[in-house]
Amino acid sequence: MMKIGKTLTIFLIVAGFFACSDDDNSVPFEVIGDVFVIKRNIDGEDQYANSYVAWGNQPMSHAEVTTPGAASLTLDPASENMNTYAKEPALAEYSSAAPVEGNYQFLVINEDITHQAVDLLDFDNIAFTTITSAEVDNQLLAVHWETNANADAYVIRLINEAGEMAFVSQTLPTQMTSLQEIGVGTANGSWQETPEVGNVYNIEFLTIRFEDDAVSSDAAYHIQEIAVTEQETTWQ
Repeated sequence: MMKIGKTLTIFLIVAGFFACSDDDNSVPFEVIGDVFVIKRNIDGEDQYANSYVAWGNQPMSHAEVTTPGAASLTLDPASENMNTYAKEPALAEYSSAAPVEGNYQFLVINEDITHQAVDLLDFDNIAFTTITSAEVDNQLLAVHWETNANADAYVIRLINEAGEMAFVSQTLPTQMTSLQEIGVGTANGSWQETPEVGNVYNIEFLTIRFEDDAVSSDAAYHIQEIAVTEQETTWQ
């Protein structure tokens, strides 16, 4: 059975400035709502699903999103300090149907006060990035890939057989076409487990497209699409 990692994990790592101010009640409450498309190839077919995130600079007690079709979805807490709520798609929620474009209305509650945010979803159906090679030698993984004109950034993850994230790289610039010496003790990412010889990992290569008006300082809060290329590797 195919197991997928939770995409939000990489953005909890890189999107830090909201999380830093949760105890400072002198700062006005702010919230950013983000809806983005995740594209995967499942059983030989390109399929899509939406992911939803509400980022707050203070804890929230509730978060929901209303789709352009008037469906209401409840988001779940995604951080210990309750500053982030999210809803990530399960494998069964992916579909070959194109995502619904339009305005998604976010509603959150902070200290019994309701706040709203809006995010416009545009769908460009960005291409997958082609992995040209992925090899492990002497407990170091090297991944090479082709340039993707649709990309604004890349991230590489390793998902273990339990479907948990074992490794996440730093955010990689689009001029890079390889990441080598991925291993414990190297400085190109973060490990959540120590890999052992014989472990099987699913490489998830994330091609990330940000919204057109996103700037470098807040791009992680304004994602438009992620296309996930997958390839299996055995640690050795």
